[in-house]
Amino acid sequence: MGAMRAGVKMPELVTLGPWLRRFLVEYIVTERNLARNTRTSYRDTFSLLLPFVSRKLRKPVDRLAVRDLTSRHVLQFLTHLEEDRGCSARTRNQRLAAIRAFARFIGSRDPAHVEWCGHIRAIASKKSMPPMVGWLTRAEMEAMLAVPDRKTKRGRSEYALLLFLYNTGARVSEVTHLKVGDLQIGRRRGGHDLATLHGKGGKTRQCPLWPETERVLTDEIIGRAAEDAVFVSRLGTPFTRFGVYRLIERCAARVPELADRTITPHVIRHTTACHLVLAGVDINTIRAWLGHVSISTTNIYAEIDFTLKANAVALCEVGQPRPARSWKEDKDLMAFLKSL
Repeated sequence: MGAMRAGVKMPELVTLGPWLRRFLVEYIVTERNLARNTRTSYRDTFSLLLPFVSRKLRKPVDRLAVRDLTSRHVLQFLTHLEEDRGCSARTRNQRLAAIRAFARFIGSRDPAHVEWCGHIRAIASKKSMPPMVGWLTRAEMEAMLAVPDRKTKRGRSEYALLLFLYNTGARVSEVTHLKVGDLQIGRRRGGHDLATLHGKGGKTRQCPLWPETERVLTDEIIGRAAEDAVFVSRLGTPFTRFGVYRLIERCAARVPELADRTITPHVIRHTTACHLVLAGVDINTIRAWLGHVSISTTNIYAEIDFTLKANAVALCEVGQPRPARSWKEDKDLMAFLKSL
């Protein structure tokens, strides 16, 4: 009986498939509760990796063992991503992060694979330059908001979606999953109109709504149930990620100043953050507004405003007369420093 049990368990411990199923279904979803996009990214990584290793070893995917996934094969796969698929260093590092997480998962549960786990986790990430943060000026954002024809029902719906993105700085996934019940609007007696956004890792946050946003959303959700989507397409179905991207792309194409630029939902999210910086909002508040876990993610916005940089240069300009007053009394300077 013991030999039979050992014979049954051995393939489970050696074969890659059962481990991968446990990792993607149980660990990622149940134990870690990672964001939907993270789960999809991990899934896509192994959808590319396993056929690659299978071809290298001339071995069917369902017969691959854990130790077939050697550090050499992983490095070859990462090179394949960059050279053959044209992926950036950032994409390469994202794929590697998924493989490392899988190795750590196996190593923490099976001592026999600890050494293998160490070899995989020792693979270094490639240094990559962070992308420039694109954002729109207020005039450019207003030009985009003016594109939808608000005389039509479809145009009013598109305007509401664009305005909501700009107002909240929401991620595209947060917009597509927004339900009527997530809105607290119509509070005429001194309360704040709010939207509850469901962000990464099951985290939620509330964003205040402008009166104009509240007005257009009120018209948008008339007659809808709490579990219905707030933003729907002309077919009456909830907006998809692709639908939101297409809408923004189409509106940006109608603005001459944006003709040679790629405008995405994330650019509008950056625009919200930049305009908050310009308005003097502190970084911690912006972090909470955008739903960033770490303030280091938000600190990038303190570096992108050329108006603030010009002010800083002016303060240091040689040969300019200085007012004869204490720095403690210079309220403009203090406001500038607090905004960094």
